[in-house]
Amino acid sequence: MNKKLYMKKFITIIQNRNLLTKFIMNVFDYSDLHDYNYIFRMIMDDDSIILDIYDNISDNRFNRYIFDFKSELDDIDIIQEGNVFVTKLPIKNMLDDDNKLCKLAYLFKLDNSKMIEYGKTFLDNEFVLILEEIIK
Repeated sequence: MNKKLYMKKFITIIQNRNLLTKFIMNVFDYSDLHDYNYIFRMIMDDDSIILDIYDNISDNRFNRYIFDFKSELDDIDIIQEGNVFVTKLPIKNMLDDDNKLCKLAYLFKLDNSKMIEYGKTFLDNEFVLILEEIIK
């Protein structure tokens, strides 16, 4: 299975197990978020996984995160398109970083044998177990 499909399955399982709020708070650094505070959407196209989060509590209410699996770019690109803040993360050239969002992108760049140990450095145990489940 390719890494883009791993990521899609990972997020889908999190969503199906009603862990999405916890995941968003853990990885996207939201605070004071509850199930009723946001709308979440995931889209997959040929090259990327796109996560849209609309929330009722932050200053930046519309956020789009594009995990690009084909781009040759080296840098994370953050732009504002209308009222939407768009963060583009190039998986192929992603480097390890202290930011959890960057860590999530970097996680899906790694070989399967390294993903679990790396996931343990920043994900809650529930998410690491889901990661193990999809890799095996």
